[in-house]
Amino acid sequence: MKVHKNLALIIILSALFVLLIILGALYLNWQNNYNNKVYPGVKIGKINLEKLTFSQAEELIKAQTEKIQEDGFKIKNGEKIINISTEIFSFDSDLSAPTLSFNYLETAQAAYGEKTDRTFIKYLLSILKLSGSTNIKMGYDLDENKLKDLLNSSLGELNIESSNAYFVFDKNSQIKIIPEKLGKEINYDQAITDLKNNLDNLSDSIINIKTKTKYPEIAAKDLSGLAAEAKTKIGTENLILTFQEDTNNATSSENLSWTIKPDKLITWLSVSKLNGNYTLSLENEKIKQYLTLNVIDKVNREAVLPRFEIKNNKVSSWQEGGRGRHLDLDENAQQINEKFIKNERTIFLTTKETGEIDSSLTNELNINEVIGTGYSDFSGSPSNRIKNIQVGAAAAQGLLIKPGEEFSLVKVLGDVSKETGYFPELVIKGDKTVPEYGGGLCQIGTTLFRAALASGLPITSRQNHSYRVSYYEPAGTDAAVYIPNPDVRFINDTGNYILIQVRIVKTKIYFDFWGTKDGRIATTTTPVIYNITKPAPTKLVETSDLALGVKKCTEHAHNGADAYFDYKVTYSNIATTTPPLERRFKSHYVPWQEVCLIGTGTATSSTEKISSTTPPTTIKSTGSPIKN
Repeated sequence: MKVHKNLALIIILSALFVLLIILGALYLNWQNNYNNKVYPGVKIGKINLEKLTFSQAEELIKAQTEKIQEDGFKIKNGEKIINISTEIFSFDSDLSAPTLSFNYLETAQAAYGEKTDRTFIKYLLSILKLSGSTNIKMGYDLDENKLKDLLNSSLGELNIESSNAYFVFDKNSQIKIIPEKLGKEINYDQAITDLKNNLDNLSDSIINIKTKTKYPEIAAKDLSGLAAEAKTKIGTENLILTFQEDTNNATSSENLSWTIKPDKLITWLSVSKLNGNYTLSLENEKIKQYLTLNVIDKVNREAVLPRFEIKNNKVSSWQEGGRGRHLDLDENAQQINEKFIKNERTIFLTTKETGEIDSSLTNELNINEVIGTGYSDFSGSPSNRIKNIQVGAAAAQGLLIKPGEEFSLVKVLGDVSKETGYFPELVIKGDKTVPEYGGGLCQIGTTLFRAALASGLPITSRQNHSYRVSYYEPAGTDAAVYIPNPDVRFINDTGNYILIQVRIVKTKIYFDFWGTKDGRIATTTTPVIYNITKPAPTKLVETSDLALGVKKCTEHAHNGADAYFDYKVTYSNIATTTPPLERRFKSHYVPWQEVCLIGTGTATSSTEKISSTTPPTTIKSTGSPIKN
C-alpha cells in the first residue's frame, strides 16, 4: 500500500513539474512575444493581427480601411461591375459628405485589449479558447440613406414602379380592365447587409445587387365582376372640385374649379375587400397625385413673415406679415372619396391657415441693443456659393423671434431649389456627376450658431460638418445645415423679442441679434483640437462633363481631427435660483482627401487646370453636361 502511495505522489509531483515547465515556457513566450503585442488568434476577417504591437495593428487596420475608402464599394448587377465611392464629393464643401467612416483606433484597441487584458492570465485564457481565434469586428459609421442614394445614382434603372389594375372606358364607352403590372426595386436591405458583412471583416468582396418584385395592391381579378357597378358609380356627370378663398365675402373671393370627366374619374376607381365583400371607392393616392399636379400650386400661398430693420437705432417695419394657406392632401383626398361614395359631384376643397400675425408687433417691441454677434469669413468662395450665401442671408434678414420661440433655420430657408433663387454646384454621386442646390448655406448656419452662442441662448440642434472646412475655422465652431436635416435651432429665452440683422462686409458675414440685455453672460473657451489624422492621396475622377484634359478640383485635402469647446451662460440679473447653462460641444471630423475631375469629353469649361503634388488614384465617372 505504501508503494502505491509513493507512486501516486511521484506521478502528482511529476505532473506538477511538467505543468510548471509548461507554464514557465508559456510565461517566457508571453514575455518575449505577446507582453506588448496582440494575443494569439486575434483577427479581423482574414487579417491576422497576432504578434503585432498596438501601433502595428493600428497601421495595418488603417491601411486596409484607406484602401477600401480609396477603391470604393464594388457592386455587381449581371455582368456590370461598378465602383461606388464611399464619399459624395462636391465643389462646395457644404454639399460634400462621407457615406462611410472607419473607427480604426477603437478597433485596434479592441484587438490589443485594455490595460486589464494585458496580463499573463488573460494570455493563457486566449490560447485555451476552443475556437482557436478571436474575431474582432471592424468599427465604422455607415450612412445608410446616403448609400441608398449612391445605389440609385448608379443603378437607378433597376427600379421600376408597379401599377395597379384599373378601369377605363373604351371607344364604345364600355368598361375595360387594364391589368396590373409588376414592378421591381433594388433590394436595399440585402445590399446593406452584404456591405456590412464586408465592412465587419474588412473585405472588399464584390456585392451582388439583387432586385425584388414590387407587387401592386390591386390586380385585374379584384376588378372582375365589378364592371357594371363601376359604370353605375361613375355615371355620366363630371366631378367638379372647387375652391373659394373667402366664402363670407363674395366680392373679394377667389373662385377656382377643376373638372374631372368620367373617362378620367373611372381610372381612379379601386377595390377593397372587407368580410368577403368587394367595395368600390376612389384611390386616395391617385386623387393626391391629381391635386399635386393640378391644384396645389394654384391654391397654396406662403405665409409672409413680418420683417424689420434698424434705422437710426430704432426698429422700423419694411414688410407687413400675412397669413398663408395650405391644401392638406390627405384630408382633401379623403373628403373627395367620401363625398363621391355619397354620389356628390361638386366638392369644395379646404385649406388650413399657416403663419401668425401678431398684432402686438405694431406696438413697442422693446428692442434696444445688440445682445450678440456671430461672424464668419467666406474668402475664396466661388461665385455660385456667394450667391447662395446672399439668398440664404436674405431669408433670415429682419426676422423676429418671439419670446419663448424655438428658431429653426431649416424652417426659415424653406425650399432650396432653382425656383427659390439658389444656384447649383456639381456633385459626384456614385459614378455620375449631378447638380445640387444650396452650397454655401452652412455659412449661414455656422454664423447663426455663433450669434446664438454670443447671445447666451440655449442651443437645441447643432451638427458639425463631416470634415474640417476652411470657411469655418477654428474647428469645432461650425454648424451644418441641409434640408430637411441637420438643422440649426435655438430658443429665445430672453423674455423679449430678438431681431435678426445681417451684414455682409466684403467677404465677411455678420449676424447681429438685437433685443434687450438681461444681465446674462455667455462665454466660450478656445476649441481644443486633437487626434489629427492625415487624409488619403488625391483621387482623380474621369468625367465627360469637362473638356478633354481640363482638371477641376473640389475642396483641398483636410486632416481629420476631434475638437471640443465649452459653453457657459450665467444669469446674474435674472433669478438667483437659475443655475448656469453649461455644455460641451464636441465635433468629430474625418480625414478628407482632395478629389479632382479630369475631363474626357467635349464639354466646354473655363475651369483652370490645377496640378496636384500628391500621388493620385483614378476612378471613372460618366454624366450629363451641367447646364446653369
